[in-house]
Amino acid sequence: MIGLDFPLKPEWIHDVHQLWQPDEPISDLVARALTATMQELGGEKTRRNSLSILLRYFAATSGGGQSRRTFAQDVWVSYSRKYTATTLAPVYLVQLIANNEMAGEIVRFINRRYSPGDVINAGDIRTHVISKYGERKVVTNAASAFLRTLQYFSVLESAKATGQYRVSERLIVGPEVFPLAFWALWNLNPVPQVELDAFNQSLEDSFIDTDNLDQCWKRYQPALWVVSERVDARFAVVKHPDAENMKAVLLA
Repeated sequence: MIGLDFPLKPEWIHDVHQLWQPDEPISDLVARALTATMQELGGEKTRRNSLSILLRYFAATSGGGQSRRTFAQDVWVSYSRKYTATTLAPVYLVQLIANNEMAGEIVRFINRRYSPGDVINAGDIRTHVISKYGERKVVTNAASAFLRTLQYFSVLESAKATGQYRVSERLIVGPEVFPLAFWALWNLNPVPQVELDAFNQSLEDSFIDTDNLDQCWKRYQPALWVVSERVDARFAVVKHPDAENMKAVLLA
């Protein structure tokens, strides 16, 4: 799949996590979700398409095809049952951008050229992604869908003219959900030592405000990491560098 072919709302992710059950066929979760959330979408086919994308990024499964099942525990579900969709929306967005190539490309394009308050032309975004991925319907559809996703996540808002968006202020990750933001990025490449400025830059590139990140790092030491500051660099030595061990700590 080129990109996020259908838009997502943070509320939908949160809703599905309230419906989630451990170790059940994914088809059972899909059946419940189709009748319980995303009702503003036009029909079941559209809801099913958006739900398929949602589950790919926010519900770990084992097996394949008709035998796919949810895990006994899920980090994303655990946090969604503790915190609101509003609190988790910035972290959900980090997960989407980090795990989807086209989303990352669009975000880099916006970050290089625009600041909060600037107006974006959707046509410029489509022209850029066509130059990267070719002039295909799946490419332009995915670009349009991701712009709507960014609007649903309050990164963009509608401007006066059709096809234009205004860039909003960056999102704030609350300290209480910062470990999940860390997990979203670190789990892609679990390493025993994290360079803080580079990691913070990755969050900033995902439309996250960085003003409170130093506070967030300090809040979870020494439970999750130990921060080391030198003249030339700052690092966090991860206390549980094995991904499964880190996941168990986050689930505790």
